[in-house]
Amino acid sequence: MVDLPQYVKRYRKPNGRVFFYYERYRNTDRAWPRIALADTPTSSEFWSLCDLLRDVEATVTVDGWRWEWLGSTGIRYPLPPPGARGDETFVAALRAAAEKDRLGDASERKTFAALIAEYRGHSAYKDLSDLTKRDYDTHLRKIEERWGEAPVVEIRSPDVQRAIDSFQHAPTVARYFRAVLSRLIKFGIPRGYSEHNVAKSTEKVEHEANPHEPWPDWAFEMFLEHARPSLHLPVLSAFYTGQRSIDVIPMLRPAGGEISLIARKTGKKVWRPVHSEYADIITRLAPGDSAALHLREDGQPWTLAGYRTAWQREMTSVNAKGQPTTASPAKKAAMARIRDAGLVFHGLRKNAVNTLLEVGCTEAEVSAIVEMSEQMVRHYAKDVNKRILSRSGTAKMETGWSETRKRLFGKALDKPITA
Repeated sequence: MVDLPQYVKRYRKPNGRVFFYYERYRNTDRAWPRIALADTPTSSEFWSLCDLLRDVEATVTVDGWRWEWLGSTGIRYPLPPPGARGDETFVAALRAAAEKDRLGDASERKTFAALIAEYRGHSAYKDLSDLTKRDYDTHLRKIEERWGEAPVVEIRSPDVQRAIDSFQHAPTVARYFRAVLSRLIKFGIPRGYSEHNVAKSTEKVEHEANPHEPWPDWAFEMFLEHARPSLHLPVLSAFYTGQRSIDVIPMLRPAGGEISLIARKTGKKVWRPVHSEYADIITRLAPGDSAALHLREDGQPWTLAGYRTAWQREMTSVNAKGQPTTASPAKKAAMARIRDAGLVFHGLRKNAVNTLLEVGCTEAEVSAIVEMSEQMVRHYAKDVNKRILSRSGTAKMETGWSETRKRLFGKALDKPITA
């Protein structure tokens, strides 16, 4: 279990949900009103907020509590009082004060640091899914590290090209960096940061994506025979629902014969009836009435970070300390074969798409079931369509083969063929 920052307390509800609160001086006559933390220790936002809270000062006055944050510049920033639930206004004001303290005169100079701060405060960024924000944040940090103090208007296309070229060893990273930078500069143009988008004049990164491979039958057999039992159901859930790991691992037990969730990448609602065989699997592998569907051996719900750690340990036969595990030779060999074949959890999503297409689902139906664009479904369908066409062509060849055979070979094949 992760050690929590000072003054942070964990609370578990009867339904299994966990909440975190900041409770400075708890159980003393100096106790602060507790502050609800919307994020969890698995997110970087949780830790950055806890760092900021260390420099918050709260004093009792005749008019109630007075809240301030002391910045590294020595300036004190007044804060609104925390609310009853979520404390969104208080947290937003605290983060805004930290940005203002960090940027100084950057907003007047229209620097990249100021632009990134303004972008993060706008709905153009806030409305992104959590998963997309995480990816954007990676590249926004790279941009700020490289040009944070530089006015946007001073950066030229050759400067941007050199930055993109620095990632040429990783084409996917280079392409995403260019896309985020272009989006950021485009956002800044109507806000006075620049007059044109210098990223648009750079070379597009030529890179053909290598989609994750679907799991073959032998991989399922080996995994279900050798892997840790509590890892089985999430794998099967990914296959039967076609969802991403970020949505599969925290999945709740289906109610009323249906699965309903909000896809974290797209923010869209996903709904589908539970397949009969999947329902039987849940009954066998997850008996009981826990709200969470995917549980560890101790009955606690898997977290995404915990599951990924356990997955890595199974696949490599190496524990968190870098020491070999006591796995049997047969298990090590099986997991090594899966790993060496390049099979990953996300490949199960392609299994789901392929299976739905092979049984005759339309692209629109597959799109609705797995929450994937029809364009991406068509991309996944290429190999499936080839197999379907190949089977169809072979069947037609069988039907008309008699006449074709006579025309090509006459009676030659009626005679015994010798070597």
